[in-house]
Amino acid sequence: MSVEFDPTSGTLRLDAEAFITLAELSSDTVDPCDTTLGRLVDAGAVLDGVPHPLLRQAVAAVAGSVASLQVLVAGPVDVRLHHGYLSDDVALLTDLGDGTYDFAAVGAEFVPESIARITRIGPRPRLSAGSAAVDEAVLDDLASSSSAARASGVDALAELLTPWPGATEAVRAGAWHLALVDVTFVDGGRTVARRLAWFDTDAGLLRVQADEHGPVLVPVATTELWRAVVAVLPDYLDPGTVARSA
Repeated sequence: MSVEFDPTSGTLRLDAEAFITLAELSSDTVDPCDTTLGRLVDAGAVLDGVPHPLLRQAVAAVAGSVASLQVLVAGPVDVRLHHGYLSDDVALLTDLGDGTYDFAAVGAEFVPESIARITRIGPRPRLSAGSAAVDEAVLDDLASSSSAARASGVDALAELLTPWPGATEAVRAGAWHLALVDVTFVDGGRTVARRLAWFDTDAGLLRVQADEHGPVLVPVATTELWRAVVAVLPDYLDPGTVARSA
């Protein structure tokens, strides 16, 4: 699989193997004769054994990461898993759905905006108040890489959405996706894990929340979801700076 690099914009498209090789360049584990390294060199992404100057900030973010970000987006067609590496710098590895990824540095203040873009957060109608319990197995099916499992999850989900007929219709028509945002970082010597999950349908948004009986679906407005995205990120990000990117 080819590596594509634009030395003008610093845009890099590569496969998982090439990303690992690029990230490990500063170590002694990369063989100078490695064919994957050769692909990076041929594309111009590596010069004289080090990343191109326009890629060094992103590679440094991977090496110095103090928090990890994973964004899974599942829909009727496919499942994509995006990765973020957060430190003073931030790097995003965006799954393009064909076995390749875009790799780039992102300003910390633009991380919420990047998550919104990846998960396609946008204006939606507001669903009426209510809630519906959802089994963990249904969520697992909807997030599965198996199209058969996702189809089974869609059938179960449609049955759960009876309080919102418009959402049921959208789900059955394939106008839906599930987003899971997972953030892990160390704070005060302990590992902190945060998750934000929601369903997006043409009829409206439903956040996955937990009560004493398990996960439930609750309608959420776009602005509320945006605030939840900001809140799930590590505390070291300046809330004022992040808020201004909304």
